[in-house]
Amino acid sequence: MLWELCDGSRTFVDICSVLDEVFKEDIAPVLHRTTAAIHLLQQNNLLLMLEEPLNNRWFVGPGITPGHQTLDDLPEGLEIDTRPLENECP
Repeated sequence: MLWELCDGSRTFVDICSVLDEVFKEDIAPVLHRTTAAIHLLQQNNLLLMLEEPLNNRWFVGPGITPGHQTLDDLPEGLEIDTRPLENECP
């Protein structure tokens, strides 16, 4: 759920509010656990923290490999939608 909430449309406080509403005391204190989880995503190059919205400055859709990473080719027959997201940089 955290991964899905970190889509660039929410602030950290927004994300914590959603997690707290869903899990209540199961993940309390929400600020500390969310901070730790986001830090792990950052350490593994799975999340980029920005001070301002991307505003169509970077391709963030499926099928885009960051310049500093290399990935193996996908297996044949694997159907992955790599169409640009709405309002994504061309």
